[in-house]
Amino acid sequence: MKQRFVTGLIIALVAIPPLVLGGIPLLLLVFAVSGLASYEILAVRGGKISWGLVAFLFASTLVMYLVPIDFYIPAIIAFLIVLFVIHIFTKEISIEDLSYVFVMTMILTLAVKGIIHIYNYGGLVMIYVALACFGCDIGAYFFGVFFGKHKLIERISPKKTWEGAIGGWFTGAVASYAFAMLVIPNMFDPGVILFSSLTLPIIAQIGDLSFSAVKRQYHVKDFGSIFPGHGGVLDRVDSLLFCLMYFHAILLFIEVMVII
Repeated sequence: MKQRFVTGLIIALVAIPPLVLGGIPLLLLVFAVSGLASYEILAVRGGKISWGLVAFLFASTLVMYLVPIDFYIPAIIAFLIVLFVIHIFTKEISIEDLSYVFVMTMILTLAVKGIIHIYNYGGLVMIYVALACFGCDIGAYFFGVFFGKHKLIERISPKKTWEGAIGGWFTGAVASYAFAMLVIPNMFDPGVILFSSLTLPIIAQIGDLSFSAVKRQYHVKDFGSIFPGHGGVLDRVDSLLFCLMYFHAILLFIEVMVII
């Protein structure tokens, strides 16, 4: 537990400043996470890693992150076509893995697109989303360790419990709602803040379980080992990726309703 806590603290100290500052620091953080994630997406399948394919995934992620939103759909179409070309003319990726790689890359790029949208509202809104996510992660861990008795979904994640899930939801919801009310009370309608705070921790746990299902499918414990006690970068940002996508959708819905 001590190693896990220390590593988590270091990760927070490295990640939080770019999330608050935005700009170049955030861009560098996104590049670093995208590069490591591109490697881990392919490495989890086992066998020899194609560095050319890793480079392709990394470049594709950056292109879809950097292109204007009007060109995002064409970029996705081009990415999908190239994946099939790689499958057809090489042995680098099977048809089953093609689907997996496409879905995982879309999660990654939709999340970083969410970062761009969220930063239109300021870095404090990013902290709000992160609190809902990581508050849930921390709460679920401690409630699960000290009170967990009833298994949540044992076939996917044997160690997760209902007590941990409920405790994580509670801590994530309270932490994010309190932050929003104290720091950004006028940024959104109170009903939106309440709804987001109550649902973001649930989405965080869905993200965690979804990535656990992937690891279970490929018979691995972690996506990587770069963070002692925590696994790989995807093991640390799985919940956050889903939360970024989800809150991005909430913002789009709010903006559409304002226009209407």
